[in-house]
Amino acid sequence: AAEVRSFTMRGFLLRMYDAVARAEQDVMLGLARRQMLTRLAGEALGGLGAALVYVALGVLLAVAAIPLAVAGTAVLAIRSGQTSLGNLMYATNQLYEEGLYFTDFLEFCEQAEGRVSGERGAPMPRSFERIVADKVSFTYPGADAPALREVSVEIKHGEIVAFVGENGSGKTTLAKILSGLYEPDTGTILWDDTDLRQVDPDLLRTRTAVIAQDHTRWPLTARYNITMGTGKGEPALHEAAAVAGADDVIARLPHGYRTLLDRRFKDGCELSGGQWQRIAVARGFHRDADLLICDEPTAALDARAEHALFERIRTHADGRTVLLITHRLASVRYADRIYVLDRGLVTEHGDHDTLMALNGLYADLYTLQASAYR
Repeated sequence: AAEVRSFTMRGFLLRMYDAVARAEQDVMLGLARRQMLTRLAGEALGGLGAALVYVALGVLLAVAAIPLAVAGTAVLAIRSGQTSLGNLMYATNQLYEEGLYFTDFLEFCEQAEGRVSGERGAPMPRSFERIVADKVSFTYPGADAPALREVSVEIKHGEIVAFVGENGSGKTTLAKILSGLYEPDTGTILWDDTDLRQVDPDLLRTRTAVIAQDHTRWPLTARYNITMGTGKGEPALHEAAAVAGADDVIARLPHGYRTLLDRRFKDGCELSGGQWQRIAVARGFHRDADLLICDEPTAALDARAEHALFERIRTHADGRTVLLITHRLASVRYADRIYVLDRGLVTEHGDHDTLMALNGLYADLYTLQASAYR
């Protein structure tokens, strides 16, 4: 509503609504006219046929060609036939209309069957020393160009690895493949020597935690928005909230962790974008997974909160493996390894000093951002 008033869009939106409504009205009126004409022609032909039959019966009765009982039986048979024919035509029409939707349903089922993986009997490793993506390619359905083209990366246990690059370079896509949300078209993902194509995806997802940039705002209590139904106890809940800075947010809620985070319900509260971001980060930390993927975890945070969160991530990552995706390159300066993606390709990789010495895309982006603070 604020944006509608700010951009004075009321008149524009009303004109668009009127145009869409008129177009839909014209379509419905055209359909109604065609239905009326078709029904009128059908009724006229049916009436004409019935009239001819009755005239023929009358003539046959007049010349005593058939007895009256036979004529009466013929009339009853004609009326019964008309009713049956009408029901048949109605059923045929309904079958055709429903068949249009059923065709879509069959196509959906076919696509779903194509995505269902077969039996995967390989056990999930208890831990890993390294994760390797080897020549991974991926294309979104309906896209003309691949999002990733033979990308190879390596993540070692306990490292903080960063993916950087411009919008649309494939950073989030690669992270989703590493977390088991997507399967690559070609290439392999290895946890040590285990090919993840042979592992149940649900088992993989229990070992990874994703802090997504488009995190879901669940209409649940603050507690369940963090724990997501896992029963790890109060200490784990409070620790995750503290690491993410969500404990300050929850302390201001009227019912603490029992507060429902949705104003549509009684006693519910609505959080700001930055507060929701902290809840989402706490959700990822609470999972305490082998691989933590942070996809733009500070997009909605102010500068002070962003700095504090990255400090907490570095502290909390002690012994854990963290994959960080961000456009704020000052935050990845101390990463163990940085991969630079450009249009679906890994163009550079190394630590901060190595990439700055290359004077490539990373150095350009970093210098561009740093110059704004001089």
